[in-house]
Amino acid sequence: MRDWLALDRTILANERTLLSFTRTALVLILAGMTFIRFFGVNRWSDLGYMTLAIGIVLWLVGFRLYHKRKRDYQGYVDELDREESDDAATSL
Repeated sequence: MRDWLALDRTILANERTLLSFTRTALVLILAGMTFIRFFGVNRWSDLGYMTLAIGIVLWLVGFRLYHKRKRDYQGYVDELDREESDDAATSL
């Protein structure tokens, strides 16, 4: 039971981390679009394009990390299920 609760907390932390990456990326994307739209073609628009690209890359990195950790957690869940079924079979 204790392992399952810890795993649930870990999964929720992983989801919160994805949401944090998404929030930060969204702010960078919107800032980049603002620089591009309001400052026209000059060095500020270059900053806007750079910020826009960083925001997109940051979101993709966060999404990739989320799915990698989710796969790892699923492997741990499968391992716990096997241990429980082995314990149930030996107790009979």
